[in-house]
Amino acid sequence: MIGILGGMGPQAGVDLASKIISQTRAEKDQDHIPLLLVGDPLVPDRTAFLFGRTDINPALAMAKSVKMLIASGAKCIGIACNTAHSPPIFDVFERSVKEAYPDANVLHLIQETVRGIQAQFPLAGKIGILATQGSYEFRLYDNPLSEAGFSPLRPTNTELLTDAIFNPKVGIKACSAPPTSEARSWIISCIDNLIDQGAEAIILGCTELPLAVPESSHRGVSLIDPGLMLARALIEACAPDRLLP
Repeated sequence: MIGILGGMGPQAGVDLASKIISQTRAEKDQDHIPLLLVGDPLVPDRTAFLFGRTDINPALAMAKSVKMLIASGAKCIGIACNTAHSPPIFDVFERSVKEAYPDANVLHLIQETVRGIQAQFPLAGKIGILATQGSYEFRLYDNPLSEAGFSPLRPTNTELLTDAIFNPKVGIKACSAPPTSEARSWIISCIDNLIDQGAEAIILGCTELPLAVPESSHRGVSLIDPGLMLARALIEACAPDRLLP
């Protein structure tokens, strides 16, 4: 059984579950891998914690839900949120889970994404990153990309990206099913900015960005969906014979 910690935001966990299903080799219902999704929208805001606007670490609520997934039979687990993998959150979360379940297999979204980029784009130089301010602040993608030999790029118009995610009227957090045309246009503007800087591939490094921009490329440049990378990694970890090519 695959376990998914969702709710950050709510549509992101559902999207990860959908991608697991779409990437599974199956001819009938019984060929699919059992899934268990905990969508906990009450997990405190990750970016707010990282910037000191609250002292409540989301790690504690995350760990509680993941322990519930493991107790219910989940053998490998993915977290449908990029920012939640920032060290001040993820390290505390991981310690809490490992204390209760030393053999817990929680895949790391960022590591799986960079591993996938190395496999798919081994000759790429510049990799663009779209992410929350919290992810940028802690160089969530920058550092592992640099260590893997890539040159990370950020858009110069990140205020548009923040609005696309968090705007209370039209941002993806407020409107995710479907996202608004305004949010999509702001994300596309940031993608164009990265392409103009020379990005050879671009990470949609907030799990809700692919909801607004589901395309696999823009202007001939590949758009990397970490949720898709994680979905495939979860299948590979649980039932490798069922992973589609």
